[in-house]
Amino acid sequence: MSPQQLKHKLSGPVVAMTTHFKDDYSLDLDAMRRLTEYYVAERVPTVIVTGSTGEFFSLSDEERKKVIRTVVETAAGRMTVIAGCAHSGTHLTTDLTQFAEAAGADGAMITPPYYTYSGFDGLRTHYDLVTRATEIGIVIYFSGSVLPGVQNLGVLNKPEMMLDLVESCNGHASGFKDASGNFHFYREVSLLLKDRISVMGSNGMNYFLYGHRFGSACSLTGLGNIWPRWEIEFCRLLDTNDFAAAEKIVVEKDLPYLRVTKATGRYWACVKALQEMAGLPGGPMRPPYLDCTPAQRDELRRVCQQIGIFEQAGAMAAR
Repeated sequence: MSPQQLKHKLSGPVVAMTTHFKDDYSLDLDAMRRLTEYYVAERVPTVIVTGSTGEFFSLSDEERKKVIRTVVETAAGRMTVIAGCAHSGTHLTTDLTQFAEAAGADGAMITPPYYTYSGFDGLRTHYDLVTRATEIGIVIYFSGSVLPGVQNLGVLNKPEMMLDLVESCNGHASGFKDASGNFHFYREVSLLLKDRISVMGSNGMNYFLYGHRFGSACSLTGLGNIWPRWEIEFCRLLDTNDFAAAEKIVVEKDLPYLRVTKATGRYWACVKALQEMAGLPGGPMRPPYLDCTPAQRDELRRVCQQIGIFEQAGAMAAR
């Protein structure tokens, strides 16, 4: 998929897929296939595989390639698949991005190198060299783990720096995923980039409710990992300017979900626990990340039963 085609595909909800492990922490590729089929059946337009939610940091490069290939082959062109290709160095990132392109992924999501780099010039060089070596569309991503470094560069206070970063991608930048939680930055970068690339919010539906007004085109889902229909309906309401109904979903569904999951300090483990409760593939977290405690699972179940998640998702997962 060309960078321009990927830009247009990046609209509405985007699900960041979990990576599933067996009890011995080996990959469960059959579970990945089942989950991929579930998202296809639910008409999820786009998924990200081997991103932060997919615990890429605990996977070997060979494991990451297996997961990317499994999801791409299972999706078989029925939804857009973006491969998370974040790595600690430029050559390692390039290798993984080239693999994703050869495997048939529609795009690659790339963070700044997650250990260190030589200031803003080093950051631009990173994206320049990766995109010179590939043709696939790129989603730039400021994940939570790299945000302190990005903030030290002054990017969050000077959103116009993003224009230089997009230029460094040699015409291959298709999107930008913002997980900063900084409403000023999200607003300004949406206004600056909306005619050039697709800006993705990454802090729940409430964040996208704000960003959509300023040109943000898509949103990373939270509830979409378990019940995509909420997120799909929410985006439809925004596109038809029914902001009151969209806000109602945020207040009644999104915010209770975010409060209970964030309170645990184990958000990704919560996603997996809720998937299991809803009859979807879940599985353990790989150490050093920990699973939810029994008390946390009980509270998750209580809150999510109140917002009506299990009977809906369970019925869909059983089809």
